[in-house]
Amino acid sequence: MEGTGQPRLPEGSLIRTVALLVALLVALASAGCMRAASVEPATQYVTEYGLGPDKWATAWLLTRQADPGAELVVAQPGLPLPAGVSFDIPSAGIKRLGNRSAFEVVRDKFALRDPTIAMLAGIVHEIEVNFWAPGNGSAEARMVEEAYRSLQFRYGRDAVTSQCYVAFFDRVYEVLKDSGRTGVAMTPERLQLSCDELAHLASKDRGLIPEVPLVDVLSAQAAGRKVVFVDVREADEFAESHIPGALNIPIRDVGPALRERLSGADYVVSYCVKDFRGYEMAKALAQIGVENSVIMRPYGIKGWISMGLPVTGAKALTEAQGNQQLASCLLDTTACVNRVKETT
Repeated sequence: MEGTGQPRLPEGSLIRTVALLVALLVALASAGCMRAASVEPATQYVTEYGLGPDKWATAWLLTRQADPGAELVVAQPGLPLPAGVSFDIPSAGIKRLGNRSAFEVVRDKFALRDPTIAMLAGIVHEIEVNFWAPGNGSAEARMVEEAYRSLQFRYGRDAVTSQCYVAFFDRVYEVLKDSGRTGVAMTPERLQLSCDELAHLASKDRGLIPEVPLVDVLSAQAAGRKVVFVDVREADEFAESHIPGALNIPIRDVGPALRERLSGADYVVSYCVKDFRGYEMAKALAQIGVENSVIMRPYGIKGWISMGLPVTGAKALTEAQGNQQLASCLLDTTACVNRVKETT
């Protein structure tokens, strides 16, 4: 470049400069790849398949709100859980604690302040935990529970996938949020969800475990037939209150020895709060050969209490008082069995 007054780099220096620039670009690109490779993988939340709404509401909360992008892994009961953060199983840190549902535990753990999540927490609590509440609870809790049960009825209790359950709580959240924003009330129609890809499995499970009206269970007891109640809740829940004379047997304790222990019963009635776990237990008992394994209707200890029937425990009657009240009830069929029949 003669006449420009600009100094020229020697040819060797120019080559070295270009080489340094190329090396720098390669180093920067490598560093970028290393940074990309070091990105933390998505958290895996793992649990066993189950039927209760608290489990699936918690799965929704973890993967949709608390830790968006996290993966949900569901194992069949009895199989080893894969690596990950476990929830809603006895050994997990995320599970029902005292009077808080697993959903509420997650909400508090992640400090979620969304008012719609607070409304959903109240609904889950009412369905799964607060069985002492008078009457049938809030209209929203009743509608969510009925829509949830409808999903299980249409597709089979064991045929509803985890994705479908999570989608159901997507729908519940959307309806609650819209109701808060527009004032349009929740209705059963707005909660309906289709999982048509499961339709071919719908008949697989339906009718497998009989649902016996409570009046029939009481009538059997009044007639002197052998009725065994199996409370599947955890020991602390059982200690608070349970049906008089019930056995406390969590689902994880099901084994061949139970078949002999429960043999000869006219009804083996498994129950929990609303019989989501109760159904799982009734099915597990039937699978090991326990005869006459059923659930009752209305469902669970909540249904039992709603009929004015006695419960025993630390927050209820003593065992002796509960047994005496139940015995008196069964002896006076007009005041007890017929009264229940009239209200069902």
